[in-house]
Amino acid sequence: MLRTGLIQPETIPGQFPRNLRAIVELYRTCLDRGAEIVICPPLALGGMNTGELALRSGFRAQHQAAFEYLAREIAEVPLLLGAPDAGGIRLYLLRSGRLLPQKAVIPGECQEKNSAPAAGLFRGKESGEFTVRPVGEQNERPSFKPCLLLRMPAAPWHEGQLEQDEEESRRLALETALPVATVRLAGGEGPFMLPGASSLWSGTGELAARLQLFERDAAVIPGEIPADETGPLPAPDRQTRHALRKGTADFILKAGCGAACLNLLESAFSSLLAHVLKKSLPDLPVTGFIPRLSGTPEKDIARAEHLAAGLGIRTISLPPMSEVQPGSAEEGCLSACRIRALADEEGALLLSSLNGTDITTDLRAIRAACTADFMPLKDLYESELAALFPEFATASPEAVLRNGLLMRLHREHVSATHLAALMPNRELEIRRLQRLARTTEWDRRKLPPGLFLRSIPGTPEVPAIHQMAD
Repeated sequence: MLRTGLIQPETIPGQFPRNLRAIVELYRTCLDRGAEIVICPPLALGGMNTGELALRSGFRAQHQAAFEYLAREIAEVPLLLGAPDAGGIRLYLLRSGRLLPQKAVIPGECQEKNSAPAAGLFRGKESGEFTVRPVGEQNERPSFKPCLLLRMPAAPWHEGQLEQDEEESRRLALETALPVATVRLAGGEGPFMLPGASSLWSGTGELAARLQLFERDAAVIPGEIPADETGPLPAPDRQTRHALRKGTADFILKAGCGAACLNLLESAFSSLLAHVLKKSLPDLPVTGFIPRLSGTPEKDIARAEHLAAGLGIRTISLPPMSEVQPGSAEEGCLSACRIRALADEEGALLLSSLNGTDITTDLRAIRAACTADFMPLKDLYESELAALFPEFATASPEAVLRNGLLMRLHREHVSATHLAALMPNRELEIRRLQRLARTTEWDRRKLPPGLFLRSIPGTPEVPAIHQMAD
């Protein structure tokens, strides 16, 4: 089997020097391990989710300059890399300072749908040179024989994606009797998680190796592969927990923030978010605010102080506000503004611990959370968090049923009328949640970003105010 190097760097959109350095470091790691060719995921140089950056002429000029610089860093062992092209993503072979465009192109619509067609890696019998062509294209150079099939899915991670991708790679390997390499970027890019877990399947449909999930990694196959790199994928819940920790850490670090802060009394899951922060970034300075609002039980304040002391979180206690009516909406909003001002003074990223249940049923909490910078738990409902982290919360049967209705209405965009017809004994509750959805719709649109953990990135959003107005 061809000694194939697979690399999966972590990238930041538009940060060309950082991305270039990561690619070169991983390439040289494979070079030291005896790779004959190194395969890098597409768009590793400019980043995956560039948004409007890609439309700017300066971005394109910097990308081309970085691409040419990268080519000069590549030795005789070629590096295969995809870069934006008029027709989609064109694959290039970089070797000894040269950029060699290949015939294989990943169309833009395939990239969005995570259905990139496989490309064939061919090698000359005598020359040993490589070329990449679309699968099924007539072989114009008989002296070049196929040695590997390439799959380069570019969509962000969602639950079930990796299992589906690996089954497709295995099926393709069995059909063609050729090894199949699947390469992906890793880490967090804003609200999106890039899964990593690049893999290579032998021509007999057996997993030869799999790189780390969500983490920067490199490997040369065949080679010394640890036993845990050829085992089954982690369970979906374990993947989600890993994505939450990794996505939270990457959002903070890649935003350039050297500290984070949160309201320790904001919700029942503030303690969970504090634990996620300290487990993901143990050396990150974290500040916990304890606002003494009217009606807050002293036992909750004591519990928050005990939590902060146990995790090494610095606390700032905010005294009651005498200038507003106790228990009013104004009190909550002014408290959120005070926390926002203190976060700015600290130079810290302000996190909110509100979850999907909170932001679809509690208008006061939504408006206070609009002052935050990041909501890691935004895509998960209370019952899902209780199932993922049973040590922090439990969900009653009634809460599980209510959250199930919220997920059908908001995540799956099921019509309230259709749902009421399926569950006539719950129609009053469904209509109550429908009214809440219409009331909170425009405020929810102002909320800070969260992580895609259960929703599928790229799925067309149906505004709840239209979908539920029936």
